[in-house]
Amino acid sequence: MAPSMQRGRQTARQFKVLELLENSRFGMTTREIREEVIEALGLSSLHEKTIKRDIEHWRQLGYPIEQHETANPDRPKIWLLDKTRRKIPRLPIGVIELLAFSAGRELLYPLAGTPYWDGIQRLWERMRESTSEEILAHLDRQRAGFIVRGPTASNYSRKEGILSSLNRATFEHRLTKIRYKGLGKSHARTRIIAPHAICLFDGSIYILAADTTEDKVVEEIEGPIKAFKLDRVGGITLLDRRFTPLRDFDPQAHFDNSIGIFRNEKPKKFRIKVKPQQAELAAEVLKHPQQQIREQKDGSVLIEIEAAYEEEILPRVLSLGEYAEIILPKSCRKKMGKLAKKIASMYRQ
Repeated sequence: MAPSMQRGRQTARQFKVLELLENSRFGMTTREIREEVIEALGLSSLHEKTIKRDIEHWRQLGYPIEQHETANPDRPKIWLLDKTRRKIPRLPIGVIELLAFSAGRELLYPLAGTPYWDGIQRLWERMRESTSEEILAHLDRQRAGFIVRGPTASNYSRKEGILSSLNRATFEHRLTKIRYKGLGKSHARTRIIAPHAICLFDGSIYILAADTTEDKVVEEIEGPIKAFKLDRVGGITLLDRRFTPLRDFDPQAHFDNSIGIFRNEKPKKFRIKVKPQQAELAAEVLKHPQQQIREQKDGSVLIEIEAAYEEEILPRVLSLGEYAEIILPKSCRKKMGKLAKKIASMYRQ
């Protein structure tokens, strides 16, 4: 399993353990916690020692979780979270930390109205409560000179239920039926997906999932992983069937050849020549993680990208106008030539 996926599974398990203890009135045994976690996350196995390590993780962070002996022979020892003392001890927080979190919080405005945003807001309030009035006043002066701008974010307040269900399906490995209206399609259709991760990109939320439209859905997922925009999901039903996630899927590595959210199975090698007038801007427009830039004697630059998707590269090259020219691949060069002729004919009228 990819490292980032493994860390995600560990985090999901640890938070599930904490959730169970927070919601338990009479405490839980290690075995009871283990069985609940296995059921909730769809695990095939889980050792009780792992549960004890997860509990110790929260104890180290300040959560008052203690083990108590009982008179019940079936439940001789239980774990209890003391809800009267569960507030994490105050930590010294300075202006730099508050300033960084305040700016980062604004970048996450697309999550407003969702459980994620509720958590962000609670953390923000706790941080401010733990800070003196003098520091808060200084923070407000600092923030006045730091502005966060970006694309208009989608509003997901009406999608809270759908997002919560998708989040649950992701961690529980549940096959999920959705009503999805693809871009440019006249109507929505039913699809059955296997959600692997949730991605926030450019002000919008996407579900990374394997897709199947077959009547007979199998639990062994073969891929490929596609990106479904939450804005276009109209309805959702969690099926009572689990799937085995793709073993080689890494959410971070998934977009190695991509500038944004797009991905398919056919990346191409690009060579782009940019004239001196826009040479510096070109590197900022393309922003591909693999791009190599070579300056030429005449002041122009050659930008080479080992693997990229034409659906992302072509629009960016077009934005550079007559200053950028695709050299390779030939198929994209030919496509750009045809497009240039169509644009030119449009402006002759």
